[in-house]
Amino acid sequence: MDLPKLNQSDFPDWKSYYFNYQKTLAQAYYIPLLKQNGISIVSDSKVLDVGCGDGGFLSAFSEISKICNGIEIRNFGWEEGYNPKIIVGDITSEQIKKSLFPKYDLLILRDVIEHISLQKKLNFMKSIYNYMDENSKLLVTFPPFYSPFGLHQQAILRMPIQIIPYLGWLPKILIKLLLRLSNQMNNWDDIEEIKDSRMTILGFKNLITECGLEICFEERYLVRPSHEIRYGVKTRKLDWLQIPILEEFFVSGCTFILKKIKKACK
Repeated sequence: MDLPKLNQSDFPDWKSYYFNYQKTLAQAYYIPLLKQNGISIVSDSKVLDVGCGDGGFLSAFSEISKICNGIEIRNFGWEEGYNPKIIVGDITSEQIKKSLFPKYDLLILRDVIEHISLQKKLNFMKSIYNYMDENSKLLVTFPPFYSPFGLHQQAILRMPIQIIPYLGWLPKILIKLLLRLSNQMNNWDDIEEIKDSRMTILGFKNLITECGLEICFEERYLVRPSHEIRYGVKTRKLDWLQIPILEEFFVSGCTFILKKIKKACK
């Protein structure tokens, strides 16, 4: 499928552009992909977007379903009365349960798992698992850490550093030096968060196995669908690449659809 390219110059500011980019990504690629895999969103589908950011991705689902929730660890300044309902909180906390439904039909982790530290990943995924039943599906996307842009540098940083591939391979001290030289140290916390997370494809598969989840569907990309919308470069899949070590280096992004298996998280 061909995806539309959005130009930042067509929007009044970055916030508006990024919101519409995420919404377009959901509408043009991920909602059709879910449908192709037997997951149709209807008016009473319960949808939870964990780490929803400004809510652009979730907004596409809210145009179909009346029961959409987002949860975000920090406040993005959503407008009062914004629909869908977004809650500021931690999905791993007991208190947040009062604000959410016990179970959801579809849960979304779009480019979130790579921000969760290694020490917290298992507890984080267990919390997601607890909002699923036997019919629930979990949509997960992320860029593998050792891939060319696994550090999110193309989104977080400015030129010229943002176009340097495999930046995440460098030790922290060298990355910090590059940020200082280019006057971008204000982005260090975001970069360090992803570097400390080190979400690999193999690590992710081991994680979901430990949590009692199994893969219903997966896709791997040389060029991600998000890059087609943002940069106009055609989406290219790499599903034929089945050598684990090479996957980590050349796959720029992954999509997984997961479901529960009988074995529960311990």
